[in-house]
Parts: sequence; structure tokens; C-alpha cells
Amino acid sequence: MTPETGMRLNRYLARAGLGSRRSVETFITEGRVAIDGKTVTDLGRRVLTETEDVTVDGRPVILPEGFRVYAFNKPLDVVSTLVSQGGQPSLLPYRLQSDLPDRFMPVGRLDSETTGLLLWTDDGNLNQDLCRPKSGLWKTYELQVNEDLTPTLIKNLTRGSLKIDGRPCLPCRLKMKPGGTTLHWVMEIHEGRRRQIRRMFRAVGRRVMKLHRVAVGPVKLGNLRPGDFRKLDHNDVEKLRGLVERKK
Repeated sequence: MTPETGMRLNRYLARAGLGSRRSVETFITEGRVAIDGKTVTDLGRRVLTETEDVTVDGRPVILPEGFRVYAFNKPLDVVSTLVSQGGQPSLLPYRLQSDLPDRFMPVGRLDSETTGLLLWTDDGNLNQDLCRPKSGLWKTYELQVNEDLTPTLIKNLTRGSLKIDGRPCLPCRLKMKPGGTTLHWVMEIHEGRRRQIRRMFRAVGRRVMKLHRVAVGPVKLGNLRPGDFRKLDHNDVEKLRGLVERKK
């Protein structure tokens, strides 16, 4: 096999939905991956997808015929992991009741107090691209705060001067929610630091009472019920791919 032949093993495992290209490398270095029955620990190994059989922990790894992306409406008080933490409900029961195969993984996280749109996919490469800090995807949230916002506070939140962990947040968008009160707003950000919106408002002396994500890039939550999945159509998936490809 020449260096250009086949697919890199980490990319093969990622495409099979076992994780990002970086995370699946631990499977290789730990000796859990075999090709045609022989353990492989070389991160540079390539796979002849038509003729070689790959296993992880003895179980066959098969590339899906076509990748899929689902929208999911994450309910309140559910942690965005597949393992329960501190007794809180996890995402696993929702995946099981919807009969999604194990290879489907959530894209990023929402904290337990935040509800709304969480994407899932069996495309490890797309998952990784969507989670990159430089993906540049605008994420839209509806929120309720505990006190009115002054024009000065709005400028401080949106112009890119507010710092979290010593680094300024990128400029964002904030407008009053149509039909809401002065406590209800729509915010768009295109980075994804941990609990970012809550921490931004805390930094200007306000508290977020409710936070609900309604869109990720071109994908909208719509009327999807809490706990339900919706398969994205081909056009939405290609729009997602196109947006992250342009940011590479």
C-alpha cells in the first residue's frame, strides 16, 4: 500500500461515527483497533475500505452508506452527555427511545438549564468541524433576564469588549424578542464557550432566568417537541457543510 492509497485510519473511525478524528486516535494508541485481525497502533496507517476489515474491541466498524444529521429539542434539566451526572437525566434514554444507532453523537453541549436545539450526527468529521471555535456558525437563543437592559448594557454585551476568562467575546447580536417584554430578548453568538451567555450577562449585572436555543446556522428548531428528534433534509445538511468548509 502506498502512502496515498486508502483512507487514514483515524478518518475511517471518525466517519464511522466513533468520535472526532482526534478522539478516536486513543483507540489506536491503546491497541483497541485491528485491521484484518492484526492490532494496529500506527496513527499513520491507512485502510483499504473495499478490501480490509476494521474492528474496535473486536466489533466490526462499518462505514455508513450516507451520513445523517438530526435536530433534537433538549428538555430542561437534562445534561448533554450520554452518561448521567450527579443523578441528572442524560441524553441516552432519548437516543434509545428514538432507535438511533450508537454511532449517533450530539454536536457540542447545552448546559442542563438550557433547552432547545441540539444537533446529532453519525458523521464524526462534521461533528468535529461544527465544534471548532472557528466554525463561525451563528447560534440563536431566546432568553429572559431578571431586569431590563439599558442601552449601555446592550453595547457592552454586543460590541466585543466584554471579557470572559481574560479574553474578549466576539461581537454578537441582541434584539428584543418580537411580542415579548423588555425582559425577553433574542441573542445570536458565533462562538461557544462554556455557559457563555449566562456569564456575559452576569458580567454586566444581569441574570439569565431562561435560555432556549432556537437555531444553529441554517437549522431551526421550529415546533419540534421537547425530547423529540427530526431528521434534517439534504439541503439543510449541505448548507451546514458549506458554512463550516468555508471557515477551514
